[in-house]
Amino acid sequence: MSELVITGWPTILLAFVSSSAITWYYIPKIIKVVYKKHLSDRPGNHKIHKKDTPTLGGIGIFAGFIFGFLIGVNGYMHTVSYFTAAALILFFIGLNDDLLNLNAWKKFLAEIVTAFIIALFTDLHFTSFHGFLGVGEVPAWVSYLTTVFIIVLIINAVNLIDGIDGLAASVGAIASIFFGIWFYLSGDYGFTAMAAALLGSLVVFLYFNISNGRMKIFMGDTGSIVIGFTLAVMAIRFNELDAAGRSFRDLASTPSVSIAVLIVPLYDTLRVIMLRFRNHQNIFKADNRHIHHLILRLGISHRMATLYIVLFNAMMIILALLLDGIGILWLGLVLLVICSLTSFLLMHAVKRREAGLARVTGQPEMH
Repeated sequence: MSELVITGWPTILLAFVSSSAITWYYIPKIIKVVYKKHLSDRPGNHKIHKKDTPTLGGIGIFAGFIFGFLIGVNGYMHTVSYFTAAALILFFIGLNDDLLNLNAWKKFLAEIVTAFIIALFTDLHFTSFHGFLGVGEVPAWVSYLTTVFIIVLIINAVNLIDGIDGLAASVGAIASIFFGIWFYLSGDYGFTAMAAALLGSLVVFLYFNISNGRMKIFMGDTGSIVIGFTLAVMAIRFNELDAAGRSFRDLASTPSVSIAVLIVPLYDTLRVIMLRFRNHQNIFKADNRHIHHLILRLGISHRMATLYIVLFNAMMIILALLLDGIGILWLGLVLLVICSLTSFLLMHAVKRREAGLARVTGQPEMH
């Protein structure tokens, strides 16, 4: 009997549907186990939820994603084993952290190891700076170090924005849609399957994550670092397709466009790290100064805060595509200025609101 071979758009649909189905099947079972074993995430410290909530939703995300990806990518990607091995390392590191609160430096080391696996054993590494500051092709050592830095940066950036309902998953879904469409139009079906599988698992997870009943669940580090890792790999592929002349559309500012796709986690991470450096604080120590925390302090709900941030992310992607012709440096500066101005206005609005509340209630303002 001959083997059944699925190619083209059906394999992408298969990746999406199978990923969604597996995630849909496992998340309720995970929630049941979490309640039974008393593994819920409890309120306290920097956490903003008010009651015990099941975490470990990342197990369902990972199970759906990796199944959908492996069943859809067959024959389209020769680096599957290395990507899967690296993703598995991060999955177990995230699981360990969710259950036992792993030391931040150990987690950071694991992220570096997985980044080196991708940089050294696959073709997923930066070979060109696309003419940024006059730099085209780069030496191997620069390529490897840049790739490791970008992967670790995006992993931690996505992890840091996982602070309110739906945000990390929605940002991951937006990026997956953009990269998936781009890969498909460029004829890169293997990475389209990767994007489709991630999207399928995230859409299902969002259904449970934004609910308010007993079926609500958080993804935890088990989910956020795997999502960040996958988005980093897709961002590298996006840049390298253009560098190799295989993209369906030639871009003048490819690196800045990829930054726009991930602008929410990247800018928020830059902003928070600068604040922590200024205040001589540990950059790995969690706090409540992220953009999504500022929006919540305006009295806006989790769902609406996530919606506003995702809409902003989508508008930045559209803007980057429209302004692609101005060049990498100028487009990057435009993105930075818009984000900085938006966060400044947001902070100003928060201070005005809290000053008004303080006058009414006689309570001190928050800082």
